[in-house]
Amino acid sequence: MPIKLGELLVKNGVITRHQLQEALHAQTIFGGRLGTNLVELGYVNEADLSKLLSAQLNVPYATFEDLEDLDRELLKLVPTAVVRKHKVIPLSLEGRTLRLAMPDPTRFPVIDEVCFATGLRIEPVVAPEVMLVAAAEKYYDVPRDVRYIRAAGMAQNLSDTSTTASSMRARLHDEGELVIESGGEDRSNEERAVDGFPIHQAVIELVRARKTSDILDVIRTFVSEDFQRMAVFVFRGDLAVGATLQGCKLTREEFQEFNFPIESSALMSKAYSTKESFFGVPEGISGVDDWVFAELGLPRQRPTLLMPILSKGEIRCAVLACENKKGEILDMQDSYNLLGTKLGLAFELVDLSDRILDLS
Repeated sequence: MPIKLGELLVKNGVITRHQLQEALHAQTIFGGRLGTNLVELGYVNEADLSKLLSAQLNVPYATFEDLEDLDRELLKLVPTAVVRKHKVIPLSLEGRTLRLAMPDPTRFPVIDEVCFATGLRIEPVVAPEVMLVAAAEKYYDVPRDVRYIRAAGMAQNLSDTSTTASSMRARLHDEGELVIESGGEDRSNEERAVDGFPIHQAVIELVRARKTSDILDVIRTFVSEDFQRMAVFVFRGDLAVGATLQGCKLTREEFQEFNFPIESSALMSKAYSTKESFFGVPEGISGVDDWVFAELGLPRQRPTLLMPILSKGEIRCAVLACENKKGEILDMQDSYNLLGTKLGLAFELVDLSDRILDLS
């Protein structure tokens, strides 16, 4: 029986046992394959992951070059529906044998389905899920989920700096032996995860969250990277209650005594009813909104972000932020949409943990 990927990574010193547990925890929360979660967390990159998967499964691996400039006639052999369903990409055709890149070559029903759809013999080749999803978008117009776009960017960032977060380089000899080479600057995994990609550091911290205050800390840290002033309100019944803030006039302790009826605020009422984010100069606001802005020291006539965070379809909290540091909010839209999704899942997980621990 082939060794599991996570154990292979730990055995060869590419990641630590603790990092493996974090990736498995992230997989439980966010789904996807273990390799995708390892890339998202910044612990491996796609090229090394290909080699490690190959060593794990004892099959050839696809490189970036293998997935470039694929022949259009070749691509027509595999229907788009099959590509979308199974994340497979045809690489080459030799006689009646089709080389097929897939995330798990041990899934024989998938091989059988492609064989039936094409009428060809299938030779499986392993490739990371992230690479295959990108190729499916390029060649078959199958849209990528935001997480795969971010994971691909994260992998490229790792490739530009060093091979893995533990400064290890994985390669295979011609005879297939996996070798780990050390080299590169010695930096921690968390430092790599945050360089230019704060969403990945946020994901790491959400995986570690054990209580609501941990999630609120992630929101404050992430949003304050982009905005000079921000505040988070939690919704309790019909009240909006201060939870955490950064760059505002009030102290955190003072803000936690701060509350008002949701219906008295035009901004919060709109967020509560539409469950949609808003960015722009607030118009038609109420007296309570004016009071909130004044108490927090927020500029009234500047573009403002109001972002509700949903969990199981209900608003758990709302982020109010202004004085953007980095330019157009549209440039950050994907990151904030992804953050909102991950926050909702993190709230669900904390709620579930609380229910499990409740012995009453």
